[in-house]
Parts: sequence; structure tokens; C-alpha cells
Amino acid sequence: MNNEIPKLKALLESDNFRSRIGMYLGEKKISTLKGFLDGIYYSFDAYDLKEENLFEGLHDWVANYYGWTESTAGWKNIILEECGNDEVKAVDEFFKIYDEFKKDN
Repeated sequence: MNNEIPKLKALLESDNFRSRIGMYLGEKKISTLKGFLDGIYYSFDAYDLKEENLFEGLHDWVANYYGWTESTAGWKNIILEECGNDEVKAVDEFFKIYDEFKKDN
């Protein structure tokens, strides 16, 4: 396995990244975080890096977590709506959800 996923996983689990996300991304917003993650996975695809997707099944898991009947809105939109469209609060909620998702998977 290539070392990109362990580095991404370590970054997502890093207290430094979580507490200073605005420094890393320019702002603390779940939309920006989602774009950052999408960019990382795009680069994996663009450079033909065959790696596991750390978020495989997250859409359905988040929908189930909040009692939504379907996951078509996607994890970012579900979390954002559940946080009253508060982008900053949704980032903190994402990390809570991500940690629980990891435990279940």
C-alpha cells in the first residue's frame, strides 16, 4: 500500500489539524473541508494511486446516524443541515462523526 492514505488518516486524526483547521484550509467550514478531501481523492485518481477510500459508506452511515431515510444529500449536506447550516459547528460535528464511523468500520 502506498503511504498517502496513512498520511491522510493521520492528518484527519491529528489534534493539531482539528484544532487549527483554519490554518490548514484557510477557513473553518465544512464545505471547505469537503473540497479539500475531494481534492485529495481527485489527486489519488489523477496519479493512478489505488488506495482505499477512508470514507467508503460514510454517506449511508451519516444518514442512518441522523435517522434520514436516504443518503443522497451526502454526508456534508446532512451534517450541515443537522447543525442548522452552521459551517463552523458542522466541522466539529464531522470529526465527532468521523471518529464514530471509524469505530464501526
